[in-house]
Amino acid sequence: MTAVRSAQGRAGLASWPLTPIEELDLYLESAADPGLIQLELLAGGHLDVPALTAALAGVLAADPAARRHLAATSRWHRRLCWDSGAPVRDDGMLAVARWRSPDQLGALREWVSAWPIPPRDRAVRLVLAAGPEHDVVILQTHHAAFDGISSLALLTAIGVAYRERAGDSGGSGPKAVPVLVTRPFGAVGPASARGADSIPRALTRVAARLPGAVTRIAADSARPDRPGYGYVQRSLPVPRPAREGRGPFPTVNDLLVAALIRAIDRWNTAHGRRSGRIRVSVPVNGRGHQNRWADPGNQTRLIRVTARRRERADPGRLLARVAAQTRAAKERPTAGLDAMSRLLATGWAPAVIKRLVVRLARRLAAPLCTDTALLSNLGAIPCPPRFNGGAEPLWFSGPTRMPQGLGVGALTIAGRLHLCVHYRHALLDEDAAADFTARYCAALGELTGSPA
Repeated sequence: MTAVRSAQGRAGLASWPLTPIEELDLYLESAADPGLIQLELLAGGHLDVPALTAALAGVLAADPAARRHLAATSRWHRRLCWDSGAPVRDDGMLAVARWRSPDQLGALREWVSAWPIPPRDRAVRLVLAAGPEHDVVILQTHHAAFDGISSLALLTAIGVAYRERAGDSGGSGPKAVPVLVTRPFGAVGPASARGADSIPRALTRVAARLPGAVTRIAADSARPDRPGYGYVQRSLPVPRPAREGRGPFPTVNDLLVAALIRAIDRWNTAHGRRSGRIRVSVPVNGRGHQNRWADPGNQTRLIRVTARRRERADPGRLLARVAAQTRAAKERPTAGLDAMSRLLATGWAPAVIKRLVVRLARRLAAPLCTDTALLSNLGAIPCPPRFNGGAEPLWFSGPTRMPQGLGVGALTIAGRLHLCVHYRHALLDEDAAADFTARYCAALGELTGSPA
C-alpha cells in the first residue's frame, strides 16, 4: 500500500462519469454540512513544508483518479463527470496553520471539519498543523470521490513520498512555516448553519412518535447554530470477546457495534428517553479481499445492524445478535443498488433537477430512514501511514449528518485500537461527548470482560 492505484478501466482517462453512489453523496452535501472524510496523524517531530508540498503533488500527479475534480459541465447535463485535468481555480491543496496548545489544536480540528472542499476545484485537502514540539497532518477528502479505505491509502502514499524527499528521520527542529492567515480558525466555523436544521429537527420530533421509529440519541447541551463536529480521541488495546455465545464467533467490529448500541441505550435511559429500536450504520468495503486497498473512490456500501430492547438486556445475546446480522449482510451480493441509486443511474433528468429531488426526498425522509449512529471500522492497518519514525497515532472520521449526528471511527495499528467519537455540535457539547465516550469504553469493557 505504498501508492494509490487507479480504478480499473480508468487509468489514463481524462474524464469518466460519477457512479450513482458518488453522485448521491454530491447531491446531499451543503456548504454548512460538507461531506468530508478526515484522517489525523500525529507526526513524530516537525515536517518540512516544501518536501510535504512536493510529496503531495507527486502522488496526485501519478494517478488521475486521485487528483479528480468535478468537470465544469452545464448543470443541465444528465450525468456528472470527473475530470483529471487542471481545475479552473487552483489555490493549492496544502494549508498550514500553527497551534500552541491542545485547545488550539482542537479548535483547528473542528474548524476544518466545517470547511467545505469545492468539488469543481479538488477532492483532496492536506492541512499541516505545526505545533511547538510536533506537527499534526490532517488529510481531508470529499466523500463523493473517496471513502475511508482510499483516503487511508492516499495518506500512506503521501507519507512514503515525503520520506523519500525529506529522509526517514525528518526534521530535527521547527521549520519556517507560512501561517494560514487568510482562513483563521477559532470558535466560528467557515460556513454558517443557522436555521439549516430547523425543519429536519421538527420532522425528527414527529417521526420519533411513530410506531417502529428508529431511536434517536438524546441531545445534551446541544448548540444547533454551531456547524461542524467535535472529536473525542481514545487509544486502547484491541478488544477481544469474553465469551463465544451462540452463532458466529464475533469479530472486533461486532464488539464495536454492540458496545455502541449498549452505550446509546444507557445514554438515552440516563437522559429520560426510552430506547426502542436502535439501528447502527456500518460501512463495508466493497472492493473484496483481493484488492482491499485498491481503487480510489467511494467503494463502500452500508449495512444496518438493529437491536431491540429485549436483545440489549444480555451482553452475550446482544453480541451474538450483532454478529449474526453482520455476517448475513456481508454475504449478500454487493452488485445491487438501492432505489435512489438506481434512479440516479438512469440519467432520467438533468443534474440540477436530480439534485433538487434528492435533497427534498432526504429532507422529508431523513427522520424516518436515518439510522441512530454510525460505526466505521477500517480494521487492522498492515502498512500504516508515517512521516518520520515508526507507527504514529492515527484517527479517522466520516460525515454523520443530522438527525444522526454521532459516529465512531476506528482502526487498529500495532495492536492498539484508535477510536474517534465524532459528534455534531447540534447534538452534544464537549462535556456530554466526553461522558458518552466514557460510557462507550465501559460498554466495550463489559463485552470483553476487562475494563477499557
